[in-house]
Amino acid sequence: MTYDELKNITSGLLFGDVALPQDEDVLKGLVKYALTTVATQADSMRLMTLDDTQPILRLARGSYYVRVPNTPEDGVDLVDIDDELIFAVARYIASYVSKGKGGIHVNAADRIIKDYNAKVSELTDEYTYEDEETGVIHGY
Repeated sequence: MTYDELKNITSGLLFGDVALPQDEDVLKGLVKYALTTVATQADSMRLMTLDDTQPILRLARGSYYVRVPNTPEDGVDLVDIDDELIFAVARYIASYVSKGKGGIHVNAADRIIKDYNAKVSELTDEYTYEDEETGVIHGY
């Protein structure tokens, strides 16, 4: 999903509440903060890496790291996180600027992250099980 699409989704979530900041630098700061918030809570497959020369946000499963997500610069840039987690990013941004519905947006973001983490856990457990059956263990 592109940065422009993220802004459109977030604007839609804020419809009838407040508008997104017009200052692009302020908005990019909020996007960076929301991306980092989601990446600290979610097991983002897109951000997992074995390369410890990249900026690392935290440890992940096994030998993996979660790298720092890149902040989009232009409207056509892809948002650097799994597509399913972009909706959590939009919800966090909405929570930062909302006048009275911040808690609703945070709760929705937390549910998205919880569901995503459950799916990732199920997938990685399945791969580990299949690997054990073949005698090849990748060590998640």
